[in-house]
Amino acid sequence: RSTLFPYTTLFRSCVDTGMGLERVSSILLDKMSNYDIDVFAALFKAIQAVVPGLREYAGKVGEDMEDAAKWTEDERVDMAFRVVADHIRTLTFAITDGAQPSAEGRGYVLRRILRRAVRYGGEILKAPEGFFHQLVDAVVEQFGDAFPELRKDPERVKAILREEEATFSRTLKNGIRQLGKYCEKLPAGGTLSGEEAFKMYDTYGFPVDLTLQIGRASCR
Repeated sequence: RSTLFPYTTLFRSCVDTGMGLERVSSILLDKMSNYDIDVFAALFKAIQAVVPGLREYAGKVGEDMEDAAKWTEDERVDMAFRVVADHIRTLTFAITDGAQPSAEGRGYVLRRILRRAVRYGGEILKAPEGFFHQLVDAVVEQFGDAFPELRKDPERVKAILREEEATFSRTLKNGIRQLGKYCEKLPAGGTLSGEEAFKMYDTYGFPVDLTLQIGRASCR
């Protein structure tokens, strides 16, 4: 029984409570968050191992979940830990199952997931370029016994992620360069047009939220 979350037996045990394995595990392990269970602890250790000088995961969460700008640096770092760990697990399983990052359909969803993880890792955790695919082995080690298909060809998964990382790195560099040109043309206190922001995304593949972030900081 959990000391944090006392529970009673359901009157009808067939009722779907909406509790996945991780939520059940967090209760049985007396943890306040899914990310505090041992499954994620191993992934956090792997992230720390590939990022020189990165501190351990501390489980900090910003009080204002709607406004990350109000978070402390420690809260932002732990949030990035969670994003990277969750996304490497998702992508390792999805690619093993036959899906692949691409420009459309389900593949585009995977591409966006990967790029979000790489951005958070690079910008917040200060991870070196090409860090993300190195985490595949940790996922395989953690889940390979329960899901043996993960052990069949992890090198293929790593190769796909490595290429996606390299492509996104080029996209970021080109996008930042183009955005800088737009900013240079703005008058003091000017604002990027919607057309320019859309072109950054449509033509250069640059994420809209990153255009906003850099624009606020640089286009003044």
